[in-house]
Amino acid sequence: MASHEHDAAMDVADPEVKKPKSEHESAHGHSHEHAHGEEAAKITALGTVTVGGATFAIDREGQVESGKTTEFGVELVGAAAAKPHSAWLANPDGTKVCEPVSAEEHLSHWHFNVEPLMPVKKSKFVLKVGDEEAIVDWCRGADPCNDGILSVFKAVDAPAGGAPMFLELKLHGDAGDLELFLYERFPISDWKTKGKPAPFDIPKDSVVTLTFPSHENKSVELRVRNDKENEDEDGKPNMRGNGTNYFIFPGESGQDPEWLKGEKARYNVTVTFQANCKSYAADPFVLVPHEAL
Repeated sequence: MASHEHDAAMDVADPEVKKPKSEHESAHGHSHEHAHGEEAAKITALGTVTVGGATFAIDREGQVESGKTTEFGVELVGAAAAKPHSAWLANPDGTKVCEPVSAEEHLSHWHFNVEPLMPVKKSKFVLKVGDEEAIVDWCRGADPCNDGILSVFKAVDAPAGGAPMFLELKLHGDAGDLELFLYERFPISDWKTKGKPAPFDIPKDSVVTLTFPSHENKSVELRVRNDKENEDEDGKPNMRGNGTNYFIFPGESGQDPEWLKGEKARYNVTVTFQANCKSYAADPFVLVPHEAL
């Protein structure tokens, strides 16, 4: 899947970088302790960018709103050794909607806490590495619905700049099993009221492949639970005609889930599948068990 290349036309002078306010170990970077009853972190993987000779996966925790702090996670997924310099949010004309900030660094993972003070509807996330900048859409309105990690995906031959679709991947660290949900684009008007997206249904005999670059490129295959109702773990049916948006591992496949067990495990993962004569893929993103969110 094509990376979001940096936007050289966005001419922004070197910013005065604001230091991060506090040391915060986020769910997608390290352990994330939360009190009983507290909602799980809402992590949305936004895709990868290639900038400064290296490739980085970018995600955010929670929505972006004026007057509030939002954390963006940046993970080095390419072979080149490079460090992000700073990050901020900017409108299409280059106007910053928040102060540039430097990162909290955790080995090959960085956290940027941005605090916009202006309307953010059209803004993008800007990452600076060396003298280069990369821009990524932070997917306003998209949030996980089933306590997993959300990620954008597209048809492999989709034109650049096209609207993404979304998948939600949930890892149960106690058992090593996985649930995957496929969604159409999120209805932006509903995100504050917890509105859910429409399912993206594909044929029930489809196979979804997960590959783990962080673990010697091991892979697993996800299939439907059954071809009647295809219930999720809450017992909700997910079959609509001959299509569904819900797939699991290991199910009845006989594949070994042992290596995916561990409530503090952490992976880089890619997702690919074919459906209706099209190939789909998601860029690499960070996956942790839902217990750690």
